[in-house]
Amino acid sequence: MRSKALFRSIGILPLFTLTVTAGESFAGAQIQEVIRLRLDRGDLLLESIQAAIGKHKIEDGAVLTAAGSLQVCTYHGVKTLAEKPEQQFTTVQGPLEIIGVNGLIAAGEPHIHMTLSRPEGGALGGHLEKGCKVLYRAELTIAKFSGTALARKPNQAGVPMLQKR
Repeated sequence: MRSKALFRSIGILPLFTLTVTAGESFAGAQIQEVIRLRLDRGDLLLESIQAAIGKHKIEDGAVLTAAGSLQVCTYHGVKTLAEKPEQQFTTVQGPLEIIGVNGLIAAGEPHIHMTLSRPEGGALGGHLEKGCKVLYRAELTIAKFSGTALARKPNQAGVPMLQKR
């Protein structure tokens, strides 16, 4: 509402009104533990994250950061604006630098996205899939949460959405 008053005070009428809605927020989680992973040449990125989730009994958490390089990687992303998502899977060969990896873990299931770069330039990425192989090393930080437990349940279009357990 302050922006409307500001626009009027300087003699500008806004062309539209912006309405902001939030899907849902979930409070009450705390970081219980921080786990750091070192992956070596040939290790599999997603499979190693899943193994750490099992080993450390992470039901709710987050992959906070990652750095390293990959020699091959498969990822997917949406390819249309349709109500029900259609996925496009891509596999790229390295050398690939990991620019970022992050995501949430709910009910022990990770939903992780990543950004990669190539030596010739440009960025690529999307939803991390199995089969991404470390080139030299990868270092990751995972937070294990306590408190409000979340899970993903499909909405009407079949998209898994975060909800309280």
